[in-house]
Amino acid sequence: MSTKVSTEKRSTAQEPLSTSATPAMSPPPDGGFHAWSTVAGCWMALFVQFGLCNSFGVFQAYYESDLLKDHSSSSITWIGTLQLFLLFFGGIFVGRILDSHGAHILMVPGSVLIVFGLMMTSLCKQYWQLILAQGIVFGIGCSMTFNPSVSLPGQWFSKKRGIATAIAMSGSGIGGVVWPIIIRELFAKVGFPWGTRAVAFTSLGLLALSNALIKKRAPKREPLPWIQVIKFCGELRFTLTVLSIAFTLFGFLIPFYYISVNALALGSSTSIAFYCLSFTNAGSSIGRLVSGFIPISPFLVIFSASLLSGIFQLAMWTTLNNIASLIAFGIIYGLFSGVWLSAIPLCVASLSKLPEIGSRLGLTFGLSSIFALVGAPIAGAIVDAHEGLIGFRLAAVFAGIMMLVGSLFSIIVWYMKKGEK
Repeated sequence: MSTKVSTEKRSTAQEPLSTSATPAMSPPPDGGFHAWSTVAGCWMALFVQFGLCNSFGVFQAYYESDLLKDHSSSSITWIGTLQLFLLFFGGIFVGRILDSHGAHILMVPGSVLIVFGLMMTSLCKQYWQLILAQGIVFGIGCSMTFNPSVSLPGQWFSKKRGIATAIAMSGSGIGGVVWPIIIRELFAKVGFPWGTRAVAFTSLGLLALSNALIKKRAPKREPLPWIQVIKFCGELRFTLTVLSIAFTLFGFLIPFYYISVNALALGSSTSIAFYCLSFTNAGSSIGRLVSGFIPISPFLVIFSASLLSGIFQLAMWTTLNNIASLIAFGIIYGLFSGVWLSAIPLCVASLSKLPEIGSRLGLTFGLSSIFALVGAPIAGAIVDAHEGLIGFRLAAVFAGIMMLVGSLFSIIVWYMKKGEK
């Protein structure tokens, strides 16, 4: 009995608001049907929305060769980076709602917006239409589903939090493997409009199942006051973590967006160019799953992963000159970048009290979003400004250096946390 009482006291002490109107959240059960069904639901949601975001390279290559062939590579990239910007930036607002009202108030309308955005994309014929449908509408829907999907495993698991989060995050990597193949085949057989509609109908079914599997755990509470959310930025470790993620995001997306275009520049067939992205996402899905089983500090994980991702861009992408080496680079880069992405929620959770995880994670992604928005278009401008393979190599230098800078901030946080023990 005394153990139970002391546990309840510790749980209550973790609450950021101690009023009677704010119910305490009990410690995570670390298992059970509802916990694992929630992980499965998060996996499906990430398979759809982040998997499709990871597959934008297929759309990029198609738009450059067909629908938007009169537009530059850099301008087309803005469609994809706008998705990611809204996905991450929306976390500032989505995180507070998640912590106070649960997931379904976000994920149901978010799922509707994803499907609607895809349906509208299938009707687009001009650049501005794609910006609105595939960039803005789809991006807002992604934000409303992504942030709950990466935060909810942390509410259900404590000791197994890394494994549960990694399993959920692997959905985005596997989606990035499967979707490019499906989209490529659909575009070839039924064309862009009906191919995109088929993707929308498939997404509708998966997202409906995802919403049915996800279970609410946190009690309703008043959302954290904005002043308290802003105060998180006054914590040095949290600020350095945000800087680490932001600079790494500067270079993170560039290989995913340009590996297919790079393959075409190397003289590959269109089908091989599309499959290059699937190979990269295959490596990423393995990395995202493996991340949760690495028995070291999550800050050491993101340091090592961003460091190696940057090194391989600088040492390998800048020197390759054939399709085989490009595929090998894609798999290796995908592996380490996938480990990095899956470790982010664990890093933020390790700095957070239980009811704050959603708010802190959303704020982290929101503050980093501007880097996700501009990184790939900058690389696109570099590619457009140079003939042949030189542009891709210079883009790799830019991306690699940004990821190395991001790794430095994460190792500083690790040293700070290590010094407190």
